[in-house]
Amino acid sequence: MSEENVPLVPSGEEDRRTNEDSSNQSRTTLSRSQLIWSLLTILSTIIILTLIIVIPVVTRQSSRITQRIDCYPEAKSRFSNYSKEACLKRNCLFDETPRLNVTQCYLNPAYGYIFQEEVQTKTGIQIKLQRNQAIASMFPEPIDNVILNVQYYTNDILRFKLYDNNNQRYEVPIPLADSPGRPSSVQYEFTYSSKILPHNLFSFAVKRRTSQTVLFDTSLGGLMLHNQFLQIVTRLQSSHIYGFGENNHDTLKHNVYEQKTWGIFARDQSTNWEPNTNHYGSHPFYVLMEQIPNTDGIPSGHMHGVLLLNSNAMDYSFGSTPSLTIRTIGGILDFFIFLGPTPEQVIQQYTWLIGRSILPPYWSLGFQLSRWGYSNLNHMQTVIERNHDAGVPFDVQYADIDYMDSKKDFTIDPIHFRRINEYVSQLHQHGIRTIVILDPSMIDDKDNYAPTIEGLQEDVFIPWDHKKKLIKGVCWPGNVFFPDFFTHQTQVWWSRWIKNFRQVNLTFDGLWIDMNEPASFNTNDPLPWNWMETNNSYTLKCPQNLFDDPPYRTKAAFRYDDKMNRSARLSDRTICMSALQGEINPTTDRPKYRHYDVHNLYGWSETRATWNALQLAINKRSLILSRSTFVGSGQWSSHWFGDNEATWHEMKRSLIMMIEFNWFGIPFSGADICGFDKLPSEEMCIRWMQLGAFYPFSRNHNNRKAFEQDPASWPASAVSIMISALRIRYTLLPYYYTLFYKAHTQGSTVIRPLFHEFPTDKTTLDIYLQFLIGPHIMIAPVTDDGARQVRLYIPSSHWYDYYTGSLIQAQQQFVIIEAPLETIPILLRGGAILPTQGYALNTKYSRTKPFGLIIVLNANGQAEGDLFYDDGESLDTIDSESYYYASFTWSSDN
Repeated sequence: MSEENVPLVPSGEEDRRTNEDSSNQSRTTLSRSQLIWSLLTILSTIIILTLIIVIPVVTRQSSRITQRIDCYPEAKSRFSNYSKEACLKRNCLFDETPRLNVTQCYLNPAYGYIFQEEVQTKTGIQIKLQRNQAIASMFPEPIDNVILNVQYYTNDILRFKLYDNNNQRYEVPIPLADSPGRPSSVQYEFTYSSKILPHNLFSFAVKRRTSQTVLFDTSLGGLMLHNQFLQIVTRLQSSHIYGFGENNHDTLKHNVYEQKTWGIFARDQSTNWEPNTNHYGSHPFYVLMEQIPNTDGIPSGHMHGVLLLNSNAMDYSFGSTPSLTIRTIGGILDFFIFLGPTPEQVIQQYTWLIGRSILPPYWSLGFQLSRWGYSNLNHMQTVIERNHDAGVPFDVQYADIDYMDSKKDFTIDPIHFRRINEYVSQLHQHGIRTIVILDPSMIDDKDNYAPTIEGLQEDVFIPWDHKKKLIKGVCWPGNVFFPDFFTHQTQVWWSRWIKNFRQVNLTFDGLWIDMNEPASFNTNDPLPWNWMETNNSYTLKCPQNLFDDPPYRTKAAFRYDDKMNRSARLSDRTICMSALQGEINPTTDRPKYRHYDVHNLYGWSETRATWNALQLAINKRSLILSRSTFVGSGQWSSHWFGDNEATWHEMKRSLIMMIEFNWFGIPFSGADICGFDKLPSEEMCIRWMQLGAFYPFSRNHNNRKAFEQDPASWPASAVSIMISALRIRYTLLPYYYTLFYKAHTQGSTVIRPLFHEFPTDKTTLDIYLQFLIGPHIMIAPVTDDGARQVRLYIPSSHWYDYYTGSLIQAQQQFVIIEAPLETIPILLRGGAILPTQGYALNTKYSRTKPFGLIIVLNANGQAEGDLFYDDGESLDTIDSESYYYASFTWSSDN
């Protein structure tokens, strides 16, 4: 550059201009950064605002999807005819995009009821509702005007009923404990909302007064009442829900996230058939362990129970909310909520309402032998003698249908069992009792069979319609009629024949009433399964009508579609739903009930009639063993779990049912030890006998197609192990009897899960393969082939090994306990005094032995216990105070 081009700058100005240039460059650079930062800030703000706006919307949408009410529960069944068109025909909404675990056909959220008015009553409140008629109903004959009647039953029991305001409907006709009047200090609150947006629908909730824990909440919607379809949906306060029966779920706690549907309907269906099936009884009762809010399922220690008093076919299913949906096809929605708050208090409140369980005769607590397949009396006698000679303790021998003449009630096979009554008398001399089987159905023999001849004369059998053709099915004797135990004349007839049979033919000590769902072979099929044996191809065919083919069949029917070449019907394996039962209604001159409504009460009604008959026939405490049961059956009968199978899986399942039937108010229950069907291995039968020695009802029974499996039929080494377990049972019978006394007088459980005693311990909520006898004895059976150890949970307490007395050095943790084939792990809880009595071959002799006490100290060196004892067989020992009761305490300070 030439000099001329060099700018002239005053002294110091150059530095100033250089700094300005640098500053300008910096300002330029900052402006770009600020611009980028501003853009990022704006973008972040947009994203955040988007998340704030979109996530709740997505969450609400997702929540709405998971909270959909299923409109087509039978969609996956073989003959459901499910399609978009079928869904829309039910006036439901259809999601065109099928997604896993998302309900595709769902109820319009606007379906429901609108509040009309509230009226105060002497016992609570009554609310009038009207169906939102802007939305079409799912099924025919919707009930537009509904009454919600809320009754403050006791301080701890709330009752609410939903029913038709315009028409009287069937209600379950069983006796309940009366409400003592409006209570003064209720433990619950009933609240409702009359305007749930956006459709202004009505919902209600039941809460605990103290904690405000919500026990029942219908805000999800789904409430609907039709003539033949009633549904209610409730949120569940936790996922810790148990109960409902009788069906074959594989865990004690229900998995609410499986979204399965389960049927409840009494059916002659063996427990070993297939998963997800309903069986012999109906118990629409559940219990729920409540959780501390905003925790991962940590239990609060409180439990509540809920009964739906409804005897129609029903089903229930769970949603992931979690929620519970109950559907039934008749009657009304009649609910009781039991506040507890402890698990034992819930069952005590429930059994107070429905009737406390029997105090069984002392001899029935002994071990019992049975088999379907004694070819003759000599065969039965051989089995009894070999068990006696082997030193197997037992108190009761059963006679299955083998003893009958051609499988007819109130008869004795004149060739093979001619001298059975004489033999029964001999057994009595040695302290062994006899229980015989009776089926309810009577052979269609109008010329030679006196019970049927008299039954026809006295109008005791179930008709198609009043005083016309009788319902005729197929059972063991052949073509049969079915007594209607709801009528007085049938109860008189039944009592007369039971009393006469015992006086003249067979001096039995108890009755085993089977096939009382009622069972009828192959109804609606072309041939009965045993047609070659009976040489008779007749089967009952039920007509097409709204009772036998309701608009919604329930899971109790459509579960069986995939095993049939036609659509399954409720009347399959039983009698027609359109049959009539009950006393004559003077207004209509027809019987009061349809079998459609009272089917699940058939076993209940026969059990009640049999109980009354035995009081007249024996006038001592007896034992009724009933296959079909309903709410309240336990006040008259015990129960066995039906036709199980010789598998480890069925052995495990028996633990679930044993606990559940203690909740259902039938604690004297148990499974067929070693399995009814198929062949158990020696090891399986040993382990099952070890477990069965602690069933409340302890009986070894199997069928004629299997090998004999009574204890003495096994090798001497196996018999010795079985006897060892039974010896422990017999030693502990005073403890068992005291527990049954408490069940009878207080409603407590005999067998209970761990969480009954440790309700705040979350780990206990899933455990059922170990159980408690009362509060103090823990049994941990081996239920896996080849196992010589068990992994069991030790709750927070002092626990001692039953055999050695050594303290288990663990609390609130799982431990491995050795379980050689010769023993079943038994632990005793510190703080207990357990009454015992000397061992003998049956209770006739053990009751003469000295008493003893097992004293197990807690951490404070203290223990307590009690003993109830009477003559073991009189009917009124408690009312007449003809018993001995002792309380024991121990303190190391004394």
